[in-house]
Amino acid sequence: MTDRTRRLVSLSGVVQNALPELRAAIAKTAVLRIAIDALAPLVQVNPTAIQRALLKLVLNASQAIRQPHGVIEIGVARVIGADGIPFVRLTVADNGIGMDMAAVGNLLQQIAAPATSCGAGVGLRIVHRAVCAHGGRLQIDSQPGHGTTVRIDLPAASAESQDCDSGRAVADDADSFASGSS
Repeated sequence: MTDRTRRLVSLSGVVQNALPELRAAIAKTAVLRIAIDALAPLVQVNPTAIQRALLKLVLNASQAIRQPHGVIEIGVARVIGADGIPFVRLTVADNGIGMDMAAVGNLLQQIAAPATSCGAGVGLRIVHRAVCAHGGRLQIDSQPGHGTTVRIDLPAASAESQDCDSGRAVADDADSFASGSS
């Protein structure tokens, strides 16, 4: 199986598998808190791409923390959309410096723009591309002095997929997002 393979996986498991790397990446910058819904549905994703997106979000959060009592919270939860369709939400929140609405707007414009530049926002652009490649959506909420919360919503696998999964894998192009660097 290659990096380009989508599998039916637990997003909670992806987070759990990433914890050693996440803890090493933030070192002593912040405390890492994890809240996982063990009953969250499975998702059809490239786990490597999602794990690397998570790492980029945690690194961004650790860079925004400029206080002695920094906290980064990672959550996985089942959510029902307004249309009644279930999805799985991966949340990364920090108590860092935060951003005002104009800065969030500029950041959203940068990640939606073609990848012609480097520097600020490139890691988040990679996250955005990976999320979109998996049929998901990205939301950023922030307030100066109160930190930032990034939410990734990924479609929950259908009940039929979860009941009848025969271990089949689906190749995709998400490895280009997984191997990018910020």
